[in-house]
Amino acid sequence: MKQNLWQQSLSAVTIAALAAPVISLPASAQLTGQARCAKQSTAIFAQRSSTSAVVRTLAENQSVTLSENAAQNGFIGVSAPTAGFVQTATLKLCPPQPNPQGTCRRVSQTQGLIVRQRADINSPIVGNVAFNSQVFLTTNPATTGISGGRIWVNIAKPLSGWISNGFQNTPGTNLVYCQ
Repeated sequence: MKQNLWQQSLSAVTIAALAAPVISLPASAQLTGQARCAKQSTAIFAQRSSTSAVVRTLAENQSVTLSENAAQNGFIGVSAPTAGFVQTATLKLCPPQPNPQGTCRRVSQTQGLIVRQRADINSPIVGNVAFNSQVFLTTNPATTGISGGRIWVNIAKPLSGWISNGFQNTPGTNLVYCQ
């Protein structure tokens, strides 16, 4: 069968398109560790239900740290300022805020970290930060304190407080530099 120039061009484009590598995107984006802000005053629930106990109430524009990659039944898990579930309809992207240069760290402790009011294991808990989430130090170099053999680091975001970065004279840390 004889093809005209237009048909030959179309055939060449089709063959090229079929031979090109396929770029596949991940099915879902990595949400765990990302921050979202409350559109209005909203509750963090103990379970995925608005009839479950309220663990904490968020103020308008207060941020939460997501602990899941996808919502289920209109709720998504959060790890900070306290663990629980928030209705996704009440969340929005947080406005960008400038961060002092070099203050970003990523949580490398697989169980996440507890954030305390002071650099002390007996200090009240402010909340927690999940594994692989970003935290921002209050200063660079880090403001640190030592208590009970732990090296404490002062953080400003996603919530303000102190986290343990490991122990004195022990290799390893709970935070790594952001990339």
